[in-house]
Amino acid sequence: MNIESIIREKLDLILNLRKELNENAELSFKEYKTSGIINKFLKSINIETKPLIDTGIVAVLNKDEDCIAVRADMDALPVNGVSHACGHDFHMAVALGTAVVLKEINFEKNVKFIFQPGEEDMGGALPMIKAGVLENPHVKCAIGFHVWPKLEVGKIQVSEGASMASVDDFSIKFLGKGGHAAMPHLCKNPIYPALDFIQSFNNKILTENDALNPMLVTFSSIQSGQACNVIPNESLVLGTVRTFDNSLRAKVKADLTKAAILSAEKYNSQAEIEYEEGYPPLINNKELTKFFVEATKGVIEESNILPLDKSFAAEDFSFFAEKVPSIHFRLGISEGNIGNEILHSTKFSASDNALYYGILIVVNFILQISKNMKE
Repeated sequence: MNIESIIREKLDLILNLRKELNENAELSFKEYKTSGIINKFLKSINIETKPLIDTGIVAVLNKDEDCIAVRADMDALPVNGVSHACGHDFHMAVALGTAVVLKEINFEKNVKFIFQPGEEDMGGALPMIKAGVLENPHVKCAIGFHVWPKLEVGKIQVSEGASMASVDDFSIKFLGKGGHAAMPHLCKNPIYPALDFIQSFNNKILTENDALNPMLVTFSSIQSGQACNVIPNESLVLGTVRTFDNSLRAKVKADLTKAAILSAEKYNSQAEIEYEEGYPPLINNKELTKFFVEATKGVIEESNILPLDKSFAAEDFSFFAEKVPSIHFRLGISEGNIGNEILHSTKFSASDNALYYGILIVVNFILQISKNMKE
């Protein structure tokens, strides 16, 4: 059984499928054509599918109590109209290619393919988990991946522990008392506590940020007033918090809340705080990562398996990784002048040759890890 030969034999089929998905790119939770393409293809190779949370798809190869899960995100971005400027068409194509190869070799173990909507928006992973995607059959472990610009085709990046950050957003409204700008003593200017809050918390970050366990707090918007001679009633500060550690994540939330309240009190005003907890940090399982690296050495050169640098960007595969042992790796897409622009760029591109390596690595992992699962 030569997996490499089978993948190359099926590669044109997968390339055409990737192009079809690319040409039918759809925004988060509107992936109806995308879902139809995936369903039609999987049914053509006799793999059972069912819908989950509207546009999501769960496809199951074989039956057992436990399974291995492969996750691919489906949605596109409002870039160049609507396009797969984050490479999700490649993710789906690799997952579908994996299904084709496993079917071709008559693989007998249970594999669940999770096609997830809405990664770029509010996140489809958690709703799918709540809808039972990790059960019936029970997912013992999961694998995910992301195409990565400037990383050469044939290379991957992977490390145990955190690779991508949590993402939380905050909205803080400072309530004062507006009035005439010529009579500030009769007002409570809400701009002052907003500025004090931003400055004091920036100072806190400068003195407390740990280079080995960093946080990123970005103040992205301050809004208040519309006239030169009018003190407004309120000001609004918006921002985002990113960390690689859940304990630090909780601490930053508490510290930021406290700082906003103190700044408001300092200027005899009030603070209304909205703090939206989004994706948790993406954390690879230690033992599974070691297993993945050793297994992958069997199909690509060890020199092509590189450690990764953490990214403060977020990825909602992290919800799967919180629930079951998981591995998430970065797949190289750079070849010549292709695949060198950052994710979400209007000039994003990726080499089709990355598909071969993505399928090879995922199929090999499934073959190797299945040997460790119960008969």
